[in-house]
Amino acid sequence: MRNGQILRGEVIQQTATSMQIKMEDGKIKQLNKKEIQRVSYKEPTIQEKKESEEKLKQQTAVIEEPPPAPEPSKKSEPELDKAASPYSIDQAKRKDIELFFGAGLGTYRPPTESFLNEASVKANALTGQIPPDHDTPSYKRGLAYSMGAIYYWKKFAFGLSGNHFSGQTSERLKVYSNNANLQEIAGTFPEKQSSLKADISFLAYTNHRIDLRPSFGYSQFWGKTDDNNTISTNYSGNELTSFFKYHYYFLEKLKGPSIGLKTTIRQGERWEHRVELHYLVLSGAQYGNGSLTMLNTPNFFDYGIIQDSIQWDAKGFNFSYKLLYKWTPTLSFWVGIQAFEWKYSLKSFDQSFNGLANIGNPSPVEELVLINLLLTSTAKMTPATSKASSLEFGVMKRFEFSQ
Repeated sequence: MRNGQILRGEVIQQTATSMQIKMEDGKIKQLNKKEIQRVSYKEPTIQEKKESEEKLKQQTAVIEEPPPAPEPSKKSEPELDKAASPYSIDQAKRKDIELFFGAGLGTYRPPTESFLNEASVKANALTGQIPPDHDTPSYKRGLAYSMGAIYYWKKFAFGLSGNHFSGQTSERLKVYSNNANLQEIAGTFPEKQSSLKADISFLAYTNHRIDLRPSFGYSQFWGKTDDNNTISTNYSGNELTSFFKYHYYFLEKLKGPSIGLKTTIRQGERWEHRVELHYLVLSGAQYGNGSLTMLNTPNFFDYGIIQDSIQWDAKGFNFSYKLLYKWTPTLSFWVGIQAFEWKYSLKSFDQSFNGLANIGNPSPVEELVLINLLLTSTAKMTPATSKASSLEFGVMKRFEFSQ
């Protein structure tokens, strides 16, 4: 051998690069031909044995220095073994669909009757009358639910979702006059909002812990208020002088695009946080129809029709958070919160009233024009905000498609 060692054995097989020999003790040894200096089929001479022993002594006398210790490297964060965990998904290659549903309690706070009451307060102040006393509305929670589907195709995701909020609003308005008369308007009525949204998002960044998806969507909102409970009572001193019964119906329709970001944060293999924030740009109208039945003691009766039409734009946000627990690789349970809020910008306002009392004695045209101008100007100075929120518990099911 090239290291001076002499091996004795029987050559049993060889190739261009290797050789197998059967040693004297019966063991088979595999040799690389690059390590062999010479193959001899006869016994080595005394001189060859002596040279071999000296060469081996020289090699054993060399002191080998230990190799330098490797520099300590920074401990890298262990990555999730996607192949080993059934709960892991390759986000960039997934092809599946998620269906979800949730229900809980929520509130809906639109600017329906409260907006008109606030405008009335400002109008009275501008005309020198005693400003009405408008209490801050109180709200009671109602049923809220959401549902939707998200289809994932590689780095793209296509979503369709709907939300519903409901609640009860209580309002009270006191109107004072210079002759010591008092009119109190109060009522409690249900309010509801439904929405439908379609969006598309793209997986811009992902690792074993976090996903970032910019999103673009388009939404439609329907708001409804059906007030059949508000009444108005007029007093002169301690005496009831008139009684009003209102029936209001408001319908609001808004639609427009949204842009936002969807974030998924994985905690372990079963917990997942999903956070969404979207900026909304909406446009639409609110339409109101109402009837008023009035009875003045002792024998005066009147019935009137009230109509409102408001055109406005709105800008705001939608925030959503879900905490998911993966019960199985395809079935999850979640708890989450949802919030919508936007502020309105008034474009136009129109209101009219027609009653039995003014059929034979209609108001002058110029008076109606001035009243509408006053209402429009005060309405534009009146802030309006819509809010909806909920706390929900739900379930999510994932269906996988073949790759």
